[in-house]
Amino acid sequence: MQPMATDVANGKIPHDDIRHCPVHINYRLHGSVPSCELERLQKQRQRNLDTIRAKLIGLPPEVYNREFNRYAGQINARYELAVDDLLDGAVSGPLYLQKEDIADLVMQSWLELAQQRKVVVYGVCVMGNHVHAVIEAPPHVDVLKSSKLLQSHKSFTARLANRILSTTGKPFWEKDYFDRRIRQGKFMRVMWYVVNNPVKAGLVKDWEEWPHTYIHPEYLPMFTGRVD
Repeated sequence: MQPMATDVANGKIPHDDIRHCPVHINYRLHGSVPSCELERLQKQRQRNLDTIRAKLIGLPPEVYNREFNRYAGQINARYELAVDDLLDGAVSGPLYLQKEDIADLVMQSWLELAQQRKVVVYGVCVMGNHVHAVIEAPPHVDVLKSSKLLQSHKSFTARLANRILSTTGKPFWEKDYFDRRIRQGKFMRVMWYVVNNPVKAGLVKDWEEWPHTYIHPEYLPMFTGRVD
């Protein structure tokens, strides 16, 4: 039987540990993508993965796994972008993060995690139904589990948000999320993608007009052209 690349063999989106390399995290509100659309994209993704598996049959195990993971990474990236496009174009479904107090508590959670040196936060953009963050493990931590970090952040913000919305006990965030290690030389490209999300969605003309965006002070001049 042809060996399977373990991180994507079960059809789920793979997650990786966070180390001393920037990672792009993307997570969304519960029910923010229509189930029919999500199912369509998931089936398309699965067909693409199955096609790659068939194409690579017969290769030595180490070559199979290397090539499968390479193609799967590209497939998962396209899937993530397709979901992101649905989120940006959503006119229905929960848009709780449009509420300033809820957007603020989500942003503040990330900044407090950074202040407590639990994570390095390079950039955050809170949209109406999803959040982008660019983060890295702090210098004194070799490996940071993305699942534990997101679980802590989501649990804390969900509890406070549900209290504001009077929806205590109801799911607030989707359980799953996207995380991708940023390749060398691609950091600024990803950061621009994150901060320009409101522009791409047609909400503002310039990223600085969006009130729920954060850029680490060290990198801010690269995006504003201003030096304090």
